[in-house]
Amino acid sequence: MIFLIKLMRIDERLIHGQVAVVWSKHLGINRIVVADDEVVNNEMQMMALKMAVPNGVKASIISTDKAIALLNDPRVEKLKIFLIVGNPETALKMMQNVKNIPAVNVGNYGRMSQLKDGGEEKEQLDKNLFVTAQEKNVFHELLTFDVDVSYQPVPTDKAKAIKSMI
Repeated sequence: MIFLIKLMRIDERLIHGQVAVVWSKHLGINRIVVADDEVVNNEMQMMALKMAVPNGVKASIISTDKAIALLNDPRVEKLKIFLIVGNPETALKMMQNVKNIPAVNVGNYGRMSQLKDGGEEKEQLDKNLFVTAQEKNVFHELLTFDVDVSYQPVPTDKAKAIKSMI
């Protein structure tokens, strides 16, 4: 089976050096789709993300609902897509609504704020991976899909199964 989506990554920084340069080249993609309901309402953040996109790659920074519609549209079948979401909840929504996501890569998540909204503390699972109890539950739900879910900041790092971390 040929996957138009090469990988879905959970990374709260969305597009940045590791994503733009290392992962894009490693995956051989020609399109980045960022599915994030908050960033689409922030012009400054949208401009910053677009500046980080590597040459030769187009980016779509859109709401999760628009991303679901786009990724289910047969007209995008010729694209090689790197799907990026900012949190586990959005990743779960994508898995539930988009066919043929081959794997979930967890990059940097939870480090930017040690406390979640509401003050719930986060547990450190690895150097750059911090989660709340609720987010652990979401990761357990992601593990019910028949895909690899692993923590791997860059392709040269050894992937760690999320199942063994939570």
